[in-house]
Amino acid sequence: MHLVLSGEGNSDLGLFCQYNNEFIAGSMYYIIDKIIEQKYDISYYDYKDNMITFIPKIELIKIGKKLPPYTGKKIQKGQALFLINAITLAKIAKKRAEELDEDVIAVLFRDSDGTNSTIKGMWEDKLKSIENGFEIEDFNKGVAMIPKPKSEAWLLCALQNNSYQNCIKLESRSGNDDSPNSLKNELEKLDISNNEINDMIKNSKIDIEKIDMPSFIYFKDRLNLLLGHK
Repeated sequence: MHLVLSGEGNSDLGLFCQYNNEFIAGSMYYIIDKIIEQKYDISYYDYKDNMITFIPKIELIKIGKKLPPYTGKKIQKGQALFLINAITLAKIAKKRAEELDEDVIAVLFRDSDGTNSTIKGMWEDKLKSIENGFEIEDFNKGVAMIPKPKSEAWLLCALQNNSYQNCIKLESRSGNDDSPNSLKNELEKLDISNNEINDMIKNSKIDIEKIDMPSFIYFKDRLNLLLGHK
């Protein structure tokens, strides 16, 4: 089983380092890796050159712009935001499956974002747009990884003073980084480096089984389903 991934920035799924020609994982990838490890008892990241294809967001968009415009019935108001991204990633994943002659799971990471006044329904719309994109391309091994409102909320659930308690409230917070009470600022105030957070996920000091948030549970359940978890 091979992974095809695309994220938004260096601090979520990670980045592709052109100098070393390698994928450098971020905290959201380590969550994926931990879920896979629970199934296969190996870290995919240890074998990343053979098991992971990472497509930077800018490259995914560039490829998507070369595709014919899609105007089908599955595009509904508010649901076209990431549809082309998902179609493009699905095409890449299907091509990799043919090249490798093995199953491929594609994960598309996007933050839900939004402000307190716009966040209602935004997660659902973005989720649906990705699911529709995978469906249009007839690709049934795609996963939408959409933290609500953004990845900092998932991490703060574990790292806040009362770890794993009342985490659903974090999902109703603003995803605007310019907000005076932004999730990004709150995480930065904890003075924990990205590398430290990655290590905490790897060694289960951040216990993904205890993160009780609808957006996280959706992602975890979907990935587990594709991995064949019972």
